[in-house]
Amino acid sequence: MSTQETYKTKVKELLSSGKVKMVIGYKAGTTADRRRPHFMRTPEEVDQLVLDSACITNLSGYLLSEGLLSDGKEIAVFLKPDGIRSINILAAEAQLQSNQVVVLGFDINGSEISALQGERASDFQALTSSSNEARLHKQQHPESARLEQMTPAERFAYWEDAFSRCIKCYACRQACPMCYCRRCIVDNNQPQWVNTSSHTLGNFEWNIVRAFHLAGRCVECGNCGRACPVNIPLGLLNMKMTDEVLQSFNHYPGVSETQEPVLASFKKNDSETFIL
Repeated sequence: MSTQETYKTKVKELLSSGKVKMVIGYKAGTTADRRRPHFMRTPEEVDQLVLDSACITNLSGYLLSEGLLSDGKEIAVFLKPDGIRSINILAAEAQLQSNQVVVLGFDINGSEISALQGERASDFQALTSSSNEARLHKQQHPESARLEQMTPAERFAYWEDAFSRCIKCYACRQACPMCYCRRCIVDNNQPQWVNTSSHTLGNFEWNIVRAFHLAGRCVECGNCGRACPVNIPLGLLNMKMTDEVLQSFNHYPGVSETQEPVLASFKKNDSETFIL
């Protein structure tokens, strides 16, 4: 039996037994190579479930929909390793109770789909804390090595050109499971902290401020880059921030739900190289 069929059987059991009130997974999208979120409340809806190599979107952000978890009932969600790390971060930041989330874990290796054994985010701690994954993450983006070889002036020019395409649609924010503020700082206009115009200063302010807000929190799921309509390599910027936090604080985000947020905690032996 394929992984997809195995999970279809399991999801039907979860819904039929009443263990969960909803299962968040994937179904066919608007094109053959795309998948869209599928919110299943009855066993009959499970027949539309799809689980294949195109199921790459991190679905954890849907758990923060207003009121969804307020009744204390459990919800099951399909998550790859990056999504499981998201659950740990959201729990550490008091945005959800991890015991309300049943994890239907899976991983993608080429075209192969494999099930991950466990039910709660805590069951996958060995996977989410993999030091090899942490130190190899930069190899996932072909531009990383080229940027490392650039001078500061060349890197500035690179990002100035990339950010010039930004139209301030905020699709990256909407797609990111870590952007859960009910009202974003860019939506405040009294006072206005970030320029909302789509010009050089406004685009730099928005993209750099967002990158700093994600420092030590980004799980590199790629939701933001895929959502960007003008193809800004946002994942590349977030990877750099992850690398800086890893080197400076030995912090890899999403290892466990007890992990303190790196920029909201302090240790006496923290590096202070930023002090001139």
